[in-house]
Amino acid sequence: MQALLLLVPLLTGIFGMLIYRFQDGKKQLFKLDLVQFIYLFVMSPALFVWLKTFLFYLLRNELDLSLTINDVFVIDTVYSIGGFYLFGAISMHTLTKTFWLRRHHDPEFDIYHLSEYFHLWWTHLAMTTGVMAMISFLSLNNAFFPIDIYMPKVYLFGVLLLGLIMGVVGFFAVWMADSEQGNFMKLMKIEFAFFFLLHIIVYFVFNPEFNSQRSLYWLFMATFFSLSVCSLFFERHEKINKIRQLMLHVGWGDNKGIKLFEQVKKKRK
Repeated sequence: MQALLLLVPLLTGIFGMLIYRFQDGKKQLFKLDLVQFIYLFVMSPALFVWLKTFLFYLLRNELDLSLTINDVFVIDTVYSIGGFYLFGAISMHTLTKTFWLRRHHDPEFDIYHLSEYFHLWWTHLAMTTGVMAMISFLSLNNAFFPIDIYMPKVYLFGVLLLGLIMGVVGFFAVWMADSEQGNFMKLMKIEFAFFFLLHIIVYFVFNPEFNSQRSLYWLFMATFFSLSVCSLFFERHEKINKIRQLMLHVGWGDNKGIKLFEQVKKKRK
């Protein structure tokens, strides 16, 4: 175990230095420089997990401390928050380094166009899909593993109502993130239906009980149902569109002048 803990950061560091010279802005993955992509999405998570493993190993085996589960939770939380800040810094470096490499390779390259690709498409899609995947993970796990919560059954109808309201709010949040560049909302509607269908399949196959121990499952079942229903009607409703317009920030839509996928369409023609 000790040898593995020492080898992982050493080999990762050597690998990172060996590939450093190959970043040139020509080789890309998801429009990020390939080397920077490896730094951000391969090496950074690997080192984060390694450091968490090392921390856990020290707390459990090496340090003579009498720690409760709450103490370990606090220590891990503080460490994880620090890791998130570090990952955010690495993300910003990856993005700006990609800009520099593309501009260095082509002095006439439109950096603003690329930044809007990440802003309007890549990050919006990653955030919305990521949030739905994470809450679905919690929800579907709760269908199999009950949580230690007890409340009168009548309160569960309040949980369902809360889920319906969360779906409406969630739909507005996603709809407001639509930059009208590409088929963002079409993809979102497919995802709403997909996650709702997963909950329906779990219900018919495993029949989770309608009780407080599975309240997370029923909460997000109602949420995805609400999201799916809203996706069918809200965009077509004139008054609801006016409500959305009132909530949009000043200057929203000023970036419609750029066409993120215009070049792709021309090539297909």
